[in-house]
Amino acid sequence: MKPMAATQSQRTSWLPALVLLGAAVFGYAVLPHVSRQVSATARMIGEPAPDFSLPVFHGGDAGSRIRLSALQGNVVILDFWASWCKPCQAQARILSGLVSRNVGGNVLFVGVNTADNPERAEAFAESHQLPYPSVLDGGEVADAYGASSLPTLVVIDAAGKVSDVTLGVLSAEEIESLIRTASASAASKPPG
Repeated sequence: MKPMAATQSQRTSWLPALVLLGAAVFGYAVLPHVSRQVSATARMIGEPAPDFSLPVFHGGDAGSRIRLSALQGNVVILDFWASWCKPCQAQARILSGLVSRNVGGNVLFVGVNTADNPERAEAFAESHQLPYPSVLDGGEVADAYGASSLPTLVVIDAAGKVSDVTLGVLSAEEIESLIRTASASAASKPPG
């Protein structure tokens, strides 16, 4: 029996080493991809926002389009979402509450439905009573903004520069803080 106990003890002593080795391999394989994603969106901060023209499917006239560059002079909040995204539902509720607080101001909200079924997107927008226009994106605009997970919120200052890109759900307070930062950023820049 003693030799068996020694063997079991030896196996137990290797377990922490194997766990550490597994964690190191996982970190080595995954972290470079995560840091590239973060740095890709971080590189956008302060850069001109990629322009787009997308068809409006909710909250606008039939057949109309939204061109981002036409919104310059306002702080623009782009909400990248999809109907199948559960966290997008929470973000939609938060943004809907913020729209009413910013009526008449220089803040515009635009939903960007990406890589989704148009009928499901319309049903989502209607059922959540989105008070802001939403456009359909085949994925190209989401790619341009690094919206690799949903929801992704992009804040663009009045000068048309990316002020923030955040993946995941933000609270109303966090979004209001980003709006204030974008408003102050554009106001402090000299024209031209």
